[in-house]
Amino acid sequence: MKLRLVDPKDAESLYDQIEKTRPQLAKFMPWGDSTKSVEDERAFLTYCQGRMEENKLWNASIVIDGKAVGMIDLHNIDPDDQHAEVGYWLGGEYQGNGVMTDCLQKLLEIGFDELNLHKIKLLAEQVNQASNAVAQKVGFILEGQLKDEIYSNGKFHDANLYAIVK
Repeated sequence: MKLRLVDPKDAESLYDQIEKTRPQLAKFMPWGDSTKSVEDERAFLTYCQGRMEENKLWNASIVIDGKAVGMIDLHNIDPDDQHAEVGYWLGGEYQGNGVMTDCLQKLLEIGFDELNLHKIKLLAEQVNQASNAVAQKVGFILEGQLKDEIYSNGKFHDANLYAIVK
């Protein structure tokens, strides 16, 4: 497993994973239903590259056996207050094997050591047991619970706010 900076060339492989995992992704990701084609995914990846050039985003594909199978990012990067938020998803066939835990550990190294962040936050829907478990395994601390914080799957959901400080 490795992280590779976001590249529109990964659109087909990522879209394949979105299609295979769509019911699960749609439960927790607002874009789970709206990404309808390889072209949609390619446009999103191109948009991400632009945000990275503006230093507003750090985004990578998760690559296993040479194939992009998910994504992980730092978004809402605030260089003044030195914090950012984590986002991630992984194709269903790769879940449950510690891949996201390893990716998140690498992302923390990048955030703290390369981007000079002081604090990294992670929001997880309370009902998303897998995402909550990943946050806890990597050492994130639960800072609070936010009511109706995330809109996905047609309704608002409560979220756990985790954070880790350098």
